[in-house]
Amino acid sequence: MSMRSTIILAFAASLLTLSAQAEGWRSYHNTRFGVTAEAPADWTMGAAPENNDGRVFVSPDKSAEIVISGIFSISPREEEIASRLVPNEGETVTYKKRGAASVVVSGIKGDRIFYRKSMLSCHGAIWNDLSIEYPASEKAKYDAVVAHLASSLRPGSGYDWIGKCK
Repeated sequence: MSMRSTIILAFAASLLTLSAQAEGWRSYHNTRFGVTAEAPADWTMGAAPENNDGRVFVSPDKSAEIVISGIFSISPREEEIASRLVPNEGETVTYKKRGAASVVVSGIKGDRIFYRKSMLSCHGAIWNDLSIEYPASEKAKYDAVVAHLASSLRPGSGYDWIGKCK
């Protein structure tokens, strides 16, 4: 096989891989708060809430749930970051990371694993949030899902905020 044929085959294989990856995920953009993230394409997206703050995605077997949403920042940044690092009732935090304008918290709640990532946007006026909860017994299955979700989270301005966040 010639060098040119090898390069063409490698390029075609990479295109097929990218196509398969793109088909496995769908992008969600919240028009109110600007948060964007990807959810597995075969998960069911719930109806939009009246306040249009985000969406819930449920796994095909209904054992796991993703929430992609936004909320207004109402307290000083340091207070809100600190409060997002505190576990909710019944949770044990096993991992936390704090950035200047972001927070990641993960841990166990009963027989389930949770992961939450939050990023400030719009000059600190909006929190863009992503969370997933799934059975602890299926951790290996969900590790790649969590990694993809976390890397896909993008803060931004919602269509309602265009011009106000620049």
